[in-house]
Amino acid sequence: FQIVLIIAVKVGGTRRDLVEAAYTLGSTNSGIVDRVIMPANAPEIAETLRLVLGWAWTYVIVAELIGSSSGIGYMIINSQSRLATGQIIFGIIVIGLIGLLSDFAFKAFNRWLFPWSLA
Repeated sequence: FQIVLIIAVKVGGTRRDLVEAAYTLGSTNSGIVDRVIMPANAPEIAETLRLVLGWAWTYVIVAELIGSSSGIGYMIINSQSRLATGQIIFGIIVIGLIGLLSDFAFKAFNRWLFPWSLA
């Protein structure tokens, strides 16, 4: 649900002069969306997806910590019951590294896909 609100705010901030120029040139409503709104907001929408990827990663780990029989969260909970501090720290580091690597990969992909963007 948050992604819909964030994208709605981003799209709502589309430069008015671009939309009005497209209407002046005879564009239809669908043409405005296809040729003005989407290209103008695609880099920001991709950055929003990157942000939501971080949230999703957090939710996956929380779900594994609460009730799972496999995964990194389960390994951490299982190690906690055995007082295996080293494994707990290892699990936390792995979670951080996976999150960091996925963020870097998504950011690099966004830079490649939208080279004109400042992101």
